[in-house]
Amino acid sequence: MIILKIAADTTQTREVEIVDEKGTWYSGNYRIFAAHFFTGTGRIAPEPHDVNSPAFLGEVVVNKERGTWAYKGNALNTDEQKQIAEFILDFKAADGVY
Repeated sequence: MIILKIAADTTQTREVEIVDEKGTWYSGNYRIFAAHFFTGTGRIAPEPHDVNSPAFLGEVVVNKERGTWAYKGNALNTDEQKQIAEFILDFKAADGVY
């Protein structure tokens, strides 16, 4: 999971959680959730997975070899979709296993 701050044509920025179910961060499906950092108990919330959650914002399908992406959903505007997709396309995981 990666948390990304995005800003669209609004005065507000949003934080989104990008979850790669396979953990590869290469090409594939990335689920997007509204970010939440704490549960209110002082504990960090677990990584989201439930696509039925109100925090689920859609999915970005990426093919890094071709440099293409597609958004499945209706919660993000075009600018937000593009920022997330470009981040994923440019992302290079740090050395090591996470």
